[in-house]
Amino acid sequence: MPKIAVIDIDNTLWDFASVLYEEILKVNPLMPTPDKWICWDFWKEYLTIEKFYSIINKIHFRQDCFGVFPDAQDFLKKLKAFNYHIVVASHRQEESKEATLKWLLKHNLPFDELHLSSDKTVLFPCCSIVVDDSPYILEKAQKMNITATGLEFPWNKDNGFKLFKSLSEIIQFLSSLDYSKEKNK
Repeated sequence: MPKIAVIDIDNTLWDFASVLYEEILKVNPLMPTPDKWICWDFWKEYLTIEKFYSIINKIHFRQDCFGVFPDAQDFLKKLKAFNYHIVVASHRQEESKEATLKWLLKHNLPFDELHLSSDKTVLFPCCSIVVDDSPYILEKAQKMNITATGLEFPWNKDNGFKLFKSLSEIIQFLSSLDYSKEKNK
């Protein structure tokens, strides 16, 4: 059975929070900075659900206008070198697929599949690792005994997950897990 890695996009492969913050400020200048977003639903005091998702969709439809974290390409290349089948997964509308694909290709980000839906957890039954920033996604993966990790942010850092400052640190962690598994065979 192939090793499958489910890799999030926003706040995993690029700095979505900064762009989201700038867009929210246009609607509500009282929005606190991302370092103050200490819970996943930080936005509820400042925006309606409709406005929040409208802003997110606007960003996703312009995905190809944004950069990536400096170590994103190397992170994915190393996962491929570890023989992972990479499923890039995001809670996005299917209509944003073209902009998302364009962005992945523009930045030479290796992947095997792109999954856009409102529920990426449907991928979990057959995956080995999940890299995400959402505490809900990480918790669900952990409950299914899947290696769950991600980049550390204010909204996920106090939830007991193995989180890191960079994708390079995550790949080191995953490499050590692969080495331990190989040793124990």
